[in-house]
Amino acid sequence: MSTPPPSSSSLRIVVHGAPGRMGTRLCALAMNDPSLALVGAVARAGSRAIHTPAAPGAVRIAEIASFPADFRADVVIDFSSDAGAINALSLAQRAGAALLVGTTALSAATLEALRQASTQRAVLVASNTSRGVAVTAAIVQTAARLYGPAADVSIVEAHHRAKKDAPSGTAIRLANAVKEGGLPLSDAQVVSIRGGDVIGEHTVRFAADGEYIEITHRATSRDLFARGALDAAKWLGSQPPGWWTMNDVLGLPAR
Repeated sequence: MSTPPPSSSSLRIVVHGAPGRMGTRLCALAMNDPSLALVGAVARAGSRAIHTPAAPGAVRIAEIASFPADFRADVVIDFSSDAGAINALSLAQRAGAALLVGTTALSAATLEALRQASTQRAVLVASNTSRGVAVTAAIVQTAARLYGPAADVSIVEAHHRAKKDAPSGTAIRLANAVKEGGLPLSDAQVVSIRGGDVIGEHTVRFAADGEYIEITHRATSRDLFARGALDAAKWLGSQPPGWWTMNDVLGLPAR
């Protein structure tokens, strides 16, 4: 396959995991954003989606092996699997691109490989690319610090029946925010629910004597995460090599 000629001002992106729930929306939204050029869409070898358009008027989905040696891009966006994230890294290295990984449930080995790669290129790993979740995590950390041991903390998260990892990456992020606020949180205090077509709902409860507060984030459209990922890609494309987070993208304090 060849790289389509983007506008000189367009950020050249590749979506890895293009046939998936998130990949489909990323491709569709990118095609309607004049600041972006969708120059590649990737599926795993043998996928039935190969050779089909990634979105109306878009490039056709391909497997990594079909990309030429001189293929170039600015950012590779990955929403696939643990093994897929390594393939996306390989493509980013070949294409001279930054890498944004939105895949959850990454293994320790994959995370280490991504961290090592961040010495040579900009790498952003995010379990959730929405601004609201980043804000929620900041609020949760503050609440944990202010409540201290006076409150018992629990997290309940719900997703559609097809989501495989439990607890979700976002629930883990919120649990870490609780711990960073100075409160302990055991695995037993994180409850996962799978059913229906729920896009994503996370509630953190601080229960104290005579009162409790709940901090909830609900996603009502998958486009929320796709837009957040595209915005993050725009930011990442101009960053130097390093290990970046959504807090960096949004200008929030480092956690």
